[in-house]
Amino acid sequence: MPAPWDGLGDDVVDAFTGTNLLFYGGALAVTAGMAFGGGDHAVRLAVERSLVVPGLSDVANYTGYILPAVLAPAIYLEGLIADDRDAAGAGSAALQALGVALVTTSVLKIGFGRVYPLNGGDPNAPDRLDHPEYARQFHPFGSVWPLPAWPSGHTSAATAVAAALSAYYPDRLWIPLVGYPLAVAIGFGLIDGDRHWTSDVIAGALLGHAIGYSIGSAFRARTRGTSGDRGLGLRCIPIVGPGLFGVAAGRAW
Repeated sequence: MPAPWDGLGDDVVDAFTGTNLLFYGGALAVTAGMAFGGGDHAVRLAVERSLVVPGLSDVANYTGYILPAVLAPAIYLEGLIADDRDAAGAGSAALQALGVALVTTSVLKIGFGRVYPLNGGDPNAPDRLDHPEYARQFHPFGSVWPLPAWPSGHTSAATAVAAALSAYYPDRLWIPLVGYPLAVAIGFGLIDGDRHWTSDVIAGALLGHAIGYSIGSAFRARTRGTSGDRGLGLRCIPIVGPGLFGVAAGRAW
């Protein structure tokens, strides 16, 4: 029966090498451009002045905490209880992706030390939107708790689970059609509530997708007997017996 720690070492290496580096590079590039080019502050002004949805921020905040933490272990436990290897593999992929994403996000938060949009100020202060310099403030290793802003942990966690399940079940189109928009909605809610810069959310989504999809593909190959790249897995089975000699092809489990 699959477990969340299966192949952890190899999966982590795969998640942070190869084409996944493009996603991490994109996260850094977008953040640098928006933080120091004024984009983050401009989006903050536009949202706070015209797009605030009452209650959305709180819903996004709690959903971002609760949904990944409940969904991933629930799928895994359902597989164990039902003795369903396929479901246990899906839950294991989601749990491992969630764990790796959260650890990585926490390390990056501490390492970059980006301040939040309010920078500890009063959310009701009349001049709270008059500080464009906040978007450019990073204090590497300046704070361990509370964790700094970049990247968004809510967004990376939700996206990692959605990506892992999408990669594990590539034939179930409804998973990415529901999972990714939900992660985007969580991220927008955090921007809407002045809890995160836009580039925090974008970076969290890119990070979560790269980690989640890579780990989901790896569990799919191990558990479902299919290649993470081509969706097909075969193995050669030697046939040796009285009057028999040859090789047969069978599905790799």
